[in-house]
Amino acid sequence: MSKVASNVSFTNEQVCYTFPARLRSGGVFSPAERLGVPPLDDFFTGTVQLLNIQILMIVILSNLLHFFLHRLGIISFTSQCLAGVILGPTILAKYDYYRDHIFPQKSQDALVVTANMGYSMFMFLTGVKMDFGMLLRSGRKVMILGIATVLLPYMIGLGFQFTRIEAAPGLLERMQIIGSTAIQSMTTFPVVSHLMTELKLTNTELGRLALSTSLISGIVAASLELGATIITQIRGILNAGLTLGSALFAAFVLRPIMVWVIGQTPEGQKVHPACVPLLFAVAVVYEIFFDAMNQSPAMGPFVLGLAVPPGPPLGSAVVQSMETVTTSVFFPLFVVTAVMRGDLASFFWEFDNKGYYGSSLVMATVTKFLVCLFLSLPWMPRRDSVVLSLIMCSKGVYELSVYTFHRDTTSINEGYFSLNVVAIFINTVIIPILIKHLYDPSRKYAGYQSRNLFSLKPRTELRVLPCIYKPDHIISTINLLDLTCPTQDNPLGVYALHLVELVGRATPVFVSHQKQKPVSDSCSIDVILAFNQYERRTATTTTVGTFTSISHHRFMSDDICTLALDKEVSLLLLPFHVKWGADGRVECADNSFRIVNSKVLERAPCSVGIFFDRGSFVSRQTTSDGGDDQPDHFYSVCVIYMGGGDDHEALCFAMRAAREPSLRLTILHLVPSDDDDDDMSVSRRRNARMASERLYDEVVLKEAMKGISGLANVRYEEHAVEDGPQTALLVREIANEHDLFVVGRRHGLDSKQTMGLTEWSEFPELGVVGDLLASPDLETKTSVLVVQQQKQVKK
Repeated sequence: MSKVASNVSFTNEQVCYTFPARLRSGGVFSPAERLGVPPLDDFFTGTVQLLNIQILMIVILSNLLHFFLHRLGIISFTSQCLAGVILGPTILAKYDYYRDHIFPQKSQDALVVTANMGYSMFMFLTGVKMDFGMLLRSGRKVMILGIATVLLPYMIGLGFQFTRIEAAPGLLERMQIIGSTAIQSMTTFPVVSHLMTELKLTNTELGRLALSTSLISGIVAASLELGATIITQIRGILNAGLTLGSALFAAFVLRPIMVWVIGQTPEGQKVHPACVPLLFAVAVVYEIFFDAMNQSPAMGPFVLGLAVPPGPPLGSAVVQSMETVTTSVFFPLFVVTAVMRGDLASFFWEFDNKGYYGSSLVMATVTKFLVCLFLSLPWMPRRDSVVLSLIMCSKGVYELSVYTFHRDTTSINEGYFSLNVVAIFINTVIIPILIKHLYDPSRKYAGYQSRNLFSLKPRTELRVLPCIYKPDHIISTINLLDLTCPTQDNPLGVYALHLVELVGRATPVFVSHQKQKPVSDSCSIDVILAFNQYERRTATTTTVGTFTSISHHRFMSDDICTLALDKEVSLLLLPFHVKWGADGRVECADNSFRIVNSKVLERAPCSVGIFFDRGSFVSRQTTSDGGDDQPDHFYSVCVIYMGGGDDHEALCFAMRAAREPSLRLTILHLVPSDDDDDDMSVSRRRNARMASERLYDEVVLKEAMKGISGLANVRYEEHAVEDGPQTALLVREIANEHDLFVVGRRHGLDSKQTMGLTEWSEFPELGVVGDLLASPDLETKTSVLVVQQQKQVKK
């Protein structure tokens, strides 16, 4: 046996190690091998037993604390930090028996290695779950926000340091402050992703905006770090070049291989069992390589994770196999052991220059908050802008890992490490509680950008998400898509979603049919084949993607809105829950899908259209082949226009349909008849507001007519109506004159044209006019599209 002195991780003391290490002891009730050693003390000398006890204590205490604290809005990371404070030198490690037997110095190598491996696994999973495509879909505002929230706080923070440079006692302290300013200025994707997961905001518009912004900020911060590496290290250029080369290798070599594996996997099946272990082995190689390049070792698995295609079947397989043990055991292990390194209690009375260090941290955080708030206020509601600014100021496991790395390499002193741990702890206590208090989860899909037909710019792709509940909806939906008249200048993007009720299985499934090979027995095979044929027929103007969601009815609206948010669609198409027969009579009604439609109308991040067909639309035959011959059959469409956002949306859809030569479009403008007595009965303020809205509606209609003025197949009619009953009578008279009606939902709008009809509505989701056209008493075979414009967030 030999003994050697070594520096350990928790405290910088000289400790004697015994080699070879004793992996196992003789047990609690076995005689001690060494005389005079109690059996219990001898049991703690076994490395395996001691490691198991340490992990058990950490996991149990972390979860026990979180069980009580989560009711106060505390996230699990904060509970784990508090567990580290309790188990570390701040509290329990002050006692000799605990320090010598439960967490002795000689056991720290095994514990720290296990914890660091867990952190690398966490970073790998974070990269796998991230959709790197959100960076390409980020708008100009998000790009500016992500860059500015890193650079501006960093420059302002450095300027603040130079104004108080005399307060720093030495060069080391000044370098520590500069480094801390850089860390406080950055916002990292792993921290924001973990926070959004804890607060259940990942699939919200605000959460996705925060993730996109943090991803851009992380790239800017990584670029600055690589630049610092080049400047400060002798072989900095070589290290930075090799690091960048490994990232490019993952993106352009490993990712195509993984995409090929996914393509070889039959639809609905899992990837080969060897794929996940092999991918984990590559992640370990990347960890070793980044460590050799003097970079953070955990960033290697994170870079590899970014290259893994997210979602099923490969990304979901990696997450399912590793997430539980990582988030429940290894992640808490890393956080707790990191916090255990510092004595947070002694920091308050032993650490000098607390005011200087503390003011620097506060200055960087406040600056970052104000920069984000100032840049986001012009295009976001005030409250949501404050929430986004708080998210961008959040700190967590990444910052803790950076401070831990520099503390272990003696780049920073003990007091400075303790200060930053306290700052991270306070940050993770305050920010999640404020976010929960300020954010309204009922607006999880509320949009900050206009995603509707009315706001769609010329020469822009129209993205539509048609939902298919039953096979009967396929043909009518495709015929409705034909009315959008896509061209090469104004292409159409279709993301067809087949919704299937979850029966006979416990786990919901979401399948992207572009990634995997379709199988003949797929429940969505009819949908896939129909839309693939539609894409081939319109190959030069339309791109099609098909998806299947198998879930309970109460969760279908979330799947629909999440996909609409992810694909940034402008129009959602939902089939009506009532089915009509060939004779125009009602055959059946599915109230479960009616509930789904109602939820989507309330939550959708874009405009929504509810479509029902009485049979005429299914049998529609487009006879125009694009040549010069005149079509032998005209399909008649009528848009009923009374004003308001929903009617603007219906008018925009009709304008696109007017380009179809086999279609005759009638724009029926219903205006209120003059009634002085009624005008005198309303307040002047309301009368002025109504006049302003009516003027705007006239302007919108005039611009629309100007855009289609040269088309011979468009007719404009104007009818004056006194009240709702007269409107209902007019609708009944013209119901059989057209094959399709396009109307706005006009939910919550009061007007003379619909006065007295709301109380008699059977289907509120269709609005007043749509409900009239859907009435079972109306003997007609006409089809109807009811449009609701995107609900904008009020500022």
